[in-house]
Amino acid sequence: MTMKTNTELDTMMFFDDALEGEHTCLLTKLADAVSETRTAADQEMELNEVGEAGLLRLTEIWCAMSGIPAVIIFEGSQTELLANVVAQIYAHLLQHPFHDPVGLAVCVELRYMTDALMLGEWFE
Repeated sequence: MTMKTNTELDTMMFFDDALEGEHTCLLTKLADAVSETRTAADQEMELNEVGEAGLLRLTEIWCAMSGIPAVIIFEGSQTELLANVVAQIYAHLLQHPFHDPVGLAVCVELRYMTDALMLGEWFE
């Protein structure tokens, strides 16, 4: 049996649906995380080792997304920095959603990180 290939079919529709679903879910979680991290900064909470690693990774992701060189200077406590980086990532994704497989992978990573952050796993 020979299968005739229809070259007019949009085979990427499944990927597009998955990416849109992940993006929508991530934006909701990031909005909550922006609020949570601002509250943590206001309460002067401290990051634990996982939180420090998370802050570093979020900074790497934000720099890659926005095209900022790897060497940047931030001021403030670690929790203030975390709140700012989460807010920057959220604002960037609102205006510049991902459109490729790398973007889908970053969405999944950010969602995973946001879940841990919201569970309080990043704070002392």
